[in-house]
Amino acid sequence: MMSRTLLRGLPRSTITPLRTYATTHAPSASPVQAHPLQQSETYDAELDPQLHDMAYPKLYTTSRQLRSPRGWWDTQERINFGEPVPESDDIQSMWAPDVHKVKPSSALFQLLSAFAGVGLFATGVYFIKAPPHALPRGYPQDGSEEAIGARPLSANEIED
Repeated sequence: MMSRTLLRGLPRSTITPLRTYATTHAPSASPVQAHPLQQSETYDAELDPQLHDMAYPKLYTTSRQLRSPRGWWDTQERINFGEPVPESDDIQSMWAPDVHKVKPSSALFQLLSAFAGVGLFATGVYFIKAPPHALPRGYPQDGSEEAIGARPLSANEIED
């Protein structure tokens, strides 16, 4: 109620929220620009004359993860409307396994370096640890089994 009384003194234009949802009428300026259907490249007539004569579109062979993140009709998949879909789309799409730019030899070196660092740290902690504050317990009769009346290790040692 107090917010209504505070807003009564303000002009109506300052308290009216902007429309942020879809409407049935066309807005004056569309926030999303429509992309025209782009023609893809065709095959070279000298290299692939049959595919060139059929006007077969030249399909891309690289992953879409390597494409620029902006400037696409579908920004999530990084693809334009009407772009031909290659046969291996499941491998080249954004949902495929990640494309790595690190060489396997460099990745192995980094992994081994990390394990060596953890191992050196653990070894250092093992050798630097403080001695125990108490002495180990001593048992009479040269061992704890006889002192506390534990069972023998094997059945042959049982006396009747």
